[in-house]
Amino acid sequence: MKKVLLVLVTMFIVSGCASTGDLAKTLRYADNNPVGVENIKFQELNSMKRGNACTWNLFYYLPIYGDGSIITAADNGNINNVELIGSTGRWYFPFSKNCTVLFGDKEETMMKK
Repeated sequence: MKKVLLVLVTMFIVSGCASTGDLAKTLRYADNNPVGVENIKFQELNSMKRGNACTWNLFYYLPIYGDGSIITAADNGNINNVELIGSTGRWYFPFSKNCTVLFGDKEETMMKK
Protein backbone atom coordinates (compact mmCIF):
# COMPACT_ATOMS: atom_id res chain seq x y z
CA MET A 1 0.00 0.00 0.00
CA LYS A 2 2.80 2.43 0.83
CA LYS A 3 4.49 1.73 -2.50
CA VAL A 4 1.29 2.46 -4.41
CA LEU A 5 0.80 5.70 -2.52
CA LEU A 6 4.43 6.66 -3.12
CA VAL A 7 4.07 5.96 -6.86
CA LEU A 8 0.87 8.04 -7.04
CA VAL A 9 2.43 10.98 -5.22
CA THR A 10 5.53 10.79 -7.43
CA MET A 11 3.40 10.73 -10.58
CA PHE A 12 1.43 13.74 -9.33
CA ILE A 13 4.61 15.70 -8.60
CA VAL A 14 6.21 14.89 -11.94
CA SER A 15 3.16 15.45 -14.12
CA GLY A 16 1.45 18.31 -12.28
CA CYS A 17 1.42 21.59 -14.22
CA ALA A 18 -1.11 24.39 -14.03
CA SER A 19 -1.25 27.92 -15.35
CA THR A 20 -1.33 30.54 -12.58
CA GLY A 21 -1.21 33.69 -14.68
CA ASP A 22 -2.54 34.65 -18.09
CA LEU A 23 -0.88 37.52 -19.97
CA ALA A 24 -4.16 38.60 -21.58
CA LYS A 25 -5.83 38.93 -18.16
CA THR A 26 -2.93 40.64 -16.37
CA LEU A 27 -1.85 43.10 -19.06
CA ARG A 28 -1.95 46.74 -17.91
CA TYR A 29 -0.58 50.08 -19.02
CA ALA A 30 2.58 51.50 -17.47
CA ASP A 31 0.42 53.79 -15.29
CA ASN A 32 -1.20 50.60 -13.82
CA ASN A 33 -4.59 50.96 -15.58
CA PRO A 34 -5.87 47.61 -16.93
CA VAL A 35 -5.91 47.12 -20.69
CA GLY A 36 -8.78 44.63 -20.83
CA VAL A 37 -8.91 41.66 -23.17
CA GLU A 38 -11.21 43.44 -25.62
CA ASN A 39 -8.75 46.36 -26.01
CA ILE A 40 -5.59 44.36 -26.76
CA LYS A 41 -4.31 45.13 -30.25
CA PHE A 42 -2.18 42.12 -31.13
CA GLN A 43 -0.66 43.67 -34.27
CA GLU A 44 0.46 46.60 -32.16
CA LEU A 45 1.98 44.19 -29.61
CA ASN A 46 3.93 42.49 -32.40
CA SER A 47 5.48 45.83 -33.36
CA MET A 48 6.84 46.37 -29.83
CA LYS A 49 9.92 44.98 -28.17
CA ARG A 50 9.24 42.32 -25.54
CA GLY A 51 11.18 41.70 -22.34
CA ASN A 52 10.82 38.82 -19.87
CA ALA A 53 12.16 38.25 -16.37
CA CYS A 54 11.28 35.11 -14.41
CA THR A 55 11.49 33.89 -10.83
CA TRP A 56 11.35 30.27 -9.64
CA ASN A 57 9.63 29.76 -6.28
CA LEU A 58 9.23 26.87 -3.87
CA PHE A 59 5.63 26.29 -2.74
CA TYR A 60 4.64 29.38 -4.75
CA TYR A 61 5.94 31.90 -2.17
CA LEU A 62 9.60 31.18 -1.38
CA PRO A 63 11.86 32.58 -4.13
CA ILE A 64 14.76 30.28 -4.95
CA TYR A 65 16.12 31.56 -8.28
CA GLY A 66 15.79 34.51 -10.65
CA ASP A 67 14.81 38.14 -10.67
CA GLY A 68 11.32 38.91 -11.94
CA SER A 69 11.55 42.68 -11.59
CA ILE A 70 10.36 45.21 -14.16
CA ILE A 71 13.87 46.65 -14.49
CA THR A 72 15.34 43.22 -15.28
CA ALA A 73 12.60 42.54 -17.86
CA ALA A 74 13.23 45.93 -19.51
CA ASP A 75 16.96 45.24 -19.56
CA ASN A 76 16.44 41.75 -21.04
CA GLY A 77 14.24 43.19 -23.81
CA ASN A 78 16.41 46.28 -24.35
CA ILE A 79 13.35 48.47 -23.67
CA ASN A 80 13.75 52.15 -22.79
CA ASN A 81 10.09 53.20 -22.78
CA VAL A 82 7.74 50.70 -21.07
CA GLU A 83 4.18 50.86 -22.40
CA LEU A 84 2.55 47.62 -21.19
CA ILE A 85 3.23 45.33 -18.22
CA GLY A 86 1.87 41.83 -17.66
CA SER A 87 2.67 38.59 -15.92
CA THR A 88 2.52 34.87 -16.60
CA GLY A 89 2.91 31.90 -14.33
CA ARG A 90 3.12 28.13 -14.18
CA TRP A 91 2.82 25.79 -11.20
CA TYR A 92 4.90 22.60 -11.26
CA PHE A 93 4.34 21.14 -7.80
CA PRO A 94 6.20 22.03 -5.57
CA PHE A 95 7.77 24.73 -7.78
CA SER A 96 6.28 27.68 -9.61
CA LYS A 97 7.62 29.96 -12.31
CA ASN A 98 6.36 33.55 -12.38
CA CYS A 99 7.41 35.89 -15.18
CA THR A 100 7.08 39.64 -15.66
CA VAL A 101 6.46 40.56 -19.31
CA LEU A 102 6.99 44.06 -20.69
CA PHE A 103 6.18 45.63 -24.04
CA GLY A 104 7.55 48.94 -25.26
CA ASP A 105 9.71 50.86 -27.77
CA LYS A 106 7.75 50.37 -30.96
CA GLU A 107 9.95 49.43 -33.89
CA GLU A 108 10.92 52.21 -36.27
CA THR A 109 9.19 50.62 -39.28
CA MET A 110 5.78 50.64 -37.59
CA MET A 111 6.20 54.16 -36.24
CA LYS A 112 6.93 55.58 -39.71
CA LYS A 113 3.63 54.18 -41.09
